[in-house]
Amino acid sequence: MDNYLVLSRIGQGSYGVVLKARNVQTSEIVALKKVNLRSRSRLDILREFSTLRNCHSKHIVKLIDIFCSQDTLTMVMEFVERNLKVWTVINDPNRVNSETSARFYFSQLLRGVRHLHQLGIMHRDLKPENVLVSGGDVVKIADFGQACLYFADDLNKEYEEQVATRWYRAPELLFGTRLYTPTVDIWATGCILAEIWNRSPLFNGRNDFEQIAKIFEILGTPTAESWPTWTKLADSQKVIFEERKEVDNWSNVVPGSSPLFISLLRLQLRLCGSLRSSADSLLQHEFFTFNTASSLPKSNSSKF
Repeated sequence: MDNYLVLSRIGQGSYGVVLKARNVQTSEIVALKKVNLRSRSRLDILREFSTLRNCHSKHIVKLIDIFCSQDTLTMVMEFVERNLKVWTVINDPNRVNSETSARFYFSQLLRGVRHLHQLGIMHRDLKPENVLVSGGDVVKIADFGQACLYFADDLNKEYEEQVATRWYRAPELLFGTRLYTPTVDIWATGCILAEIWNRSPLFNGRNDFEQIAKIFEILGTPTAESWPTWTKLADSQKVIFEERKEVDNWSNVVPGSSPLFISLLRLQLRLCGSLRSSADSLLQHEFFTFNTASSLPKSNSSKF
């Protein structure tokens, strides 16, 4: 810590604290994530450290250094002040809602997710607050505290079900399955895409029961076609929901968006994980190839 001058506190949670600091030797501004080793399992810490150390993409926040004391482990990471939720994209009152802006940011998010999935890593907590945006408008995925390796060759491998923030938690996780795939991240990206457009969460349940109900209001209750493995879930028969059909008009879900935007969104928001498209496949969608802009319009770029 002698190499860093703490400037301010960025955030705090049960795991520890995140600080803004300056390297006294290089003057570089960094983020220090100080983790209390007594309040968090060493396995979780190892997961986060290992994930960041092995990811080499401009769309993943960069790990610069790591050091520890008797009770604290500190990860030194590149400092990125903004995220999709705060000061940019979603909550910016000056932003004009446009698909050019959504395309610009969301395509970068998908590239970061593609990189993770190609490495066999599930993030498991994608949400706007964990998607950072640099001063150069580069999207960077952060906070890998719930990340884990995915073993594609072991279909019986179980993973923790109590992961992801509720509003972005895939339906299979809400029903307690421990057998799932990286498509739980794809569900989360779909929720983020809708939030970028609507400027508010699509499924904002106050508890798991209400969260499921809000999902079924739009996607309908599970059927053999929409979720073939539904009846195999351990918790699928514990609660009976009123039978509903998928909404007829998705323009009411994301008002003012184009058919291509809706098409891209629906490829992610599917009840069954195996029916969701991969990040790589989504990046080939016509939404990104039709009238694609390489940068934000000049009228918007000065605001970010």
